[in-house]
Amino acid sequence: MNKKKVGREAKSAVAFTFASVFSRGLAVVSMPIFTRIMSTAEIGVVSLYNSWFSMISVVATLALSSGGYSLAMKEFADERDKYESSVLSLTSLMALLLAGIYFAAPDFWSSFTGLPPHLMGLMLVGFLVSPAWDFWTLRQRYEYKYRLASLLTVIEAVAATALSVAVVLKLGSMGSDSIAEGRLFGNYSVVYGFCTVAWLVTMARGRTFFDARYWRYSLSLSLPLIGYSIASQVLGVSDRVLIANMVGQSEAGIYGTLYSASTISTFVWTAINSSFIPYLYQHIEEEGHQGIRRTSLQLLMGFGAVSVVISWLGPEIIRVLATEEYMIALDIMPPIAAGVFLTSVSNMYSNVLVYHHRTKYIMFSAVAAAVVNIVLNLTLIPVFGYKVAAWVTLVGYVALVLPQYLWAQRAAAEEGRKTPVYNNRLIFVVSLVVICLIMLGLVFYQLATIRYLACALLVIVGIVAAAKIYRGGKNVEKAGRGTR
Repeated sequence: MNKKKVGREAKSAVAFTFASVFSRGLAVVSMPIFTRIMSTAEIGVVSLYNSWFSMISVVATLALSSGGYSLAMKEFADERDKYESSVLSLTSLMALLLAGIYFAAPDFWSSFTGLPPHLMGLMLVGFLVSPAWDFWTLRQRYEYKYRLASLLTVIEAVAATALSVAVVLKLGSMGSDSIAEGRLFGNYSVVYGFCTVAWLVTMARGRTFFDARYWRYSLSLSLPLIGYSIASQVLGVSDRVLIANMVGQSEAGIYGTLYSASTISTFVWTAINSSFIPYLYQHIEEEGHQGIRRTSLQLLMGFGAVSVVISWLGPEIIRVLATEEYMIALDIMPPIAAGVFLTSVSNMYSNVLVYHHRTKYIMFSAVAAAVVNIVLNLTLIPVFGYKVAAWVTLVGYVALVLPQYLWAQRAAAEEGRKTPVYNNRLIFVVSLVVICLIMLGLVFYQLATIRYLACALLVIVGIVAAAKIYRGGKNVEKAGRGTR
């Protein structure tokens, strides 16, 4: 493999990971301000908005920003500008259709979602422009053009966070009862501003409104992924919606805040997976898959270590991010963190299914997991309270991973591949060990000294392992130069 290309891939992965973690991290850093000024009910409104946006945006974007987009970059390598503007036109039409449906009966939809009309209007603007930013950043990742994309991601995050904090502080000092709305408008006015610029640039550069080839190719991959994405969103956010409706906004606010704290590690995995997909798709045809096997295990173990440390430091994280009233739900962090870790395993196998154009299998597994999640929540929350939703989340993610693993193996076999892309046995072992370690947090929460020592030990082991991997890469590079 070309050493220059390897260096570019590594730099791109590091830059995008840093930018993503930094931008998501700002949301965590600013959380203590929001939780100390806003009531739990106001936090619940913000959580409800974000939950509905996540679920509905899947339909608005037609799941075109999922794994199939990277395949399209490969399929239409010489027509990327035209492809990008054409599919952006498709998502824009879908957003306008959703707007028409809303304005046909605004009172009904506002009542159904529990959101006032002005927040529904904000959401509709997001459906129109946000796909442009997703498409642009995905293309930058695929082409390893990391400098501008990383810089803009950081600037957007800083500006959005600063404005939302300023608005909340101002409204809080005025005793306003619209703090939740102010926070949302402050944040998303910046985010959607960046998205609007990306929309205009994409359309001006591609100048292609409709092309049957692009639409047909993209929809053939994305339509099954719509079902997958909807089911995944249901799996990820339906618990908060159900808690808000069945228990109350305050409980939804507490659960949503603890859920956000438990899923801090997803910032890392989202960035890692976005950088791993181009590498996977560009090297999956190589015999033996040794590079992919080694890299996937290293990424999985690294993310596992991050998940364990975050789970074990749950009490400290909550005390920093929120107030004492949130500590009552501390015990939901480990099961949620364990379930979130399994998303990394799920993504690895779904990436393979997307490559082999078996997206319907991804949809089937996600729908099954979502059904399990909703049925269990509806059944158990009235009996055991809202905390049981955390354990239901873990069960749901297990139900997501197992069929995806089986179907990924089947898809590879149907393509005539004798060697599995991943080392499945080691992935199972790593997953089991990580989940068990995460669950130890339930015991360690009462043993602060042991927790600190265990976290320190895990961090040291991680640093040593990372240094060993880095030295191994340097040795390979030196060997490559020596054979020239």
